[in-house]
Amino acid sequence: MLNSILHFLLTTFTSVIGVVLLLRAWIFVWALSPRHPLVEMTRKFTDWLVEPLSKILPRHGAYDWPSLVGALLIAALTVLVDRTFAGLPMTPLGIALAPVALTIRWCLEMVSWGVLIWVVLSWLNPQSPMMYLLSTLLDPFVRPVRRVLPRFGRFDFSPVVVIIVANVLLILITPVSHGFMTF
Repeated sequence: MLNSILHFLLTTFTSVIGVVLLLRAWIFVWALSPRHPLVEMTRKFTDWLVEPLSKILPRHGAYDWPSLVGALLIAALTVLVDRTFAGLPMTPLGIALAPVALTIRWCLEMVSWGVLIWVVLSWLNPQSPMMYLLSTLLDPFVRPVRRVLPRFGRFDFSPVVVIIVANVLLILITPVSHGFMTF
């Protein structure tokens, strides 16, 4: 029982770090103000890993490579911890693909939860300062669906479609992220 609790706490902690690293990389793509509270929070939470990595792997163009590599390193650590606590064998293919799949899983979960928070916040407080940030970060995912799916009166179902697609992809990628090959 203690083993299960420790496993849960470790994987939750590493998953939170991985998601925040991916959020930092996505914020960097959009060049948001460094004074925004969410930007400050992501930087303070991840500087311990990103700053040393940025000395080895500099930021180039629109991508924050140190944050992305950091997320992959945390994903690899999560996979190793997960496989060790579960007592499962560590196959070379599973160890190679699982961190990449876990990183993709974190991205899909972040999009799914982000869209859900964005929708609820648009109902409760559409003038919130977080609405602009969420709209900026999530628009690349919602806009293509919005172009195809017509509006029904005042209702926009494109966020629902994005959540459904993200969750279908999660169903496909989750076994691979645990190191189980489904093909």
